[in-house]
Amino acid sequence: MDRWAVVELGWRSFEETGPARARHDARAVVRATSRADRPVSPVGVTGTAGALDSRFAQISADFTPSREALLALAARFQEEIARGLAGAGGSLKMLRTFVEQPWGDERGRPIVVDWGGTHGRVGAVRLEGQGQVGILREDAFTFTEDDKAAPADRVFDVIVAAIDRLVGGDRRTAYELAFVYSFPARLERIDRAIALPMTKGWHPAGLEGRDVAGLLGAALGRRGLSNVAVRAVANDTVAPMVLQTYRMRGRDGSARPAEVGLILGTGTNQAADLPGFGIRNLESGDFNLVSPQQTPYDVALDREVTDPAPGAQLFEKMVSGQYLGEIVRRVVGDLAASTSLFQWSAVPAFLTPFGFSSVNLSRMEADESGDLSAVEALLRELGITSSRLERLTLRAVGRLVVARSARLVATTLVGTLRQIDPALARPHTIAVDGSLWGGYPGYAGLVRAAFEELVGPETAARIRPEFVRDSTAAGAAVIAAVASRERTAGDAAGAG
Repeated sequence: MDRWAVVELGWRSFEETGPARARHDARAVVRATSRADRPVSPVGVTGTAGALDSRFAQISADFTPSREALLALAARFQEEIARGLAGAGGSLKMLRTFVEQPWGDERGRPIVVDWGGTHGRVGAVRLEGQGQVGILREDAFTFTEDDKAAPADRVFDVIVAAIDRLVGGDRRTAYELAFVYSFPARLERIDRAIALPMTKGWHPAGLEGRDVAGLLGAALGRRGLSNVAVRAVANDTVAPMVLQTYRMRGRDGSARPAEVGLILGTGTNQAADLPGFGIRNLESGDFNLVSPQQTPYDVALDREVTDPAPGAQLFEKMVSGQYLGEIVRRVVGDLAASTSLFQWSAVPAFLTPFGFSSVNLSRMEADESGDLSAVEALLRELGITSSRLERLTLRAVGRLVVARSARLVATTLVGTLRQIDPALARPHTIAVDGSLWGGYPGYAGLVRAAFEELVGPETAARIRPEFVRDSTAAGAAVIAAVASRERTAGDAAGAG
């Protein structure tokens, strides 16, 4: 037997309700369908005394906040929600969305534009009522690095060219369009959103402070597509919540809506339907009161990453897919310096910042073999010859980092739900999309286990996360249909 053995720490198993698939980067994540419905376990490593055991024990403690610390964090998250709603500042923006919950009977054939980075897509969506939705056809657009600093008109012309391809040059049929704009914006109404300073390395000239719906409409006009009207602008975090409500109410018109939307993939964010305030975009990745739970690895990562700037998106840097692999890489570097393991300093994957992808964590967790042969193959692909002890330890580190992510995510969700229902006395549906939740084997089970740890099994049973795969286009189409219904009702009232 190896001198180290991975041990369970008593997390119960839960079944995941829904298939495990990612949103846009689904192909990048290796899934293990036989394990996707049960949680992995937070791990420790036990064995003979020595530098390795001692160092790993400290690392494990750093990545495992106590229940009391998490409950305090949930309370702080709820307080930040209240501060944001009151306009008193704080790290949660609580942005208005002007989105209304659907009835479940909406119909239409809207076009959806989904843009949040270098790659985007456009789609034609069919809404059939009764919660039924389908994607008719799609097209894609891609930007170059030069485009990121190009004039705003040029950027929108690229998007509109894809719309033109999607409609096949049709200049006669009237189309309604929903624009999923996954950058910071201040919505002033459902079809008007003022661009705030962009993220992800984007700095288009002349965009900040202007209405992105208006810019898209102007680009449609330049292309001769005056038959396409922008009816709604939305953040992608609202989409899974609205889509889940549409589906539930399509089956039962009296169903309570999904009250929280969560994106958990490369980045993370929450939206919530709050009593008296409507659907708000929390921008929860920027929650900075999580800082007491930072490890030295988190502090160094935050200090050294320039986009987002140090101090920004602290919560996202601790829980999302963009960063988990990098945190693991940093822990491995620490173990290499303090023990005889992981002497891989010349290997680019562990020498280069962000060289070790979070996708690799999914691949490691999917390996059920005794000698971790799939992990061995993965490391060989990276140019590394490994021992079984190194493979076990590497996976143990990955599990610690992912388990902390799941517990922190669950903690903030509890904070949001307590803002909606302080006693957590009634059932609540959380609509989730994203490649980390859908692609890491057992992630949903870890979150469910954390709910039980935080609020007890009886209350946790009333919290229902639902994985809503590929929700952006379909959810945005529902948003456009609801906006069209509201606009028609407003016009009728005005005419009366």
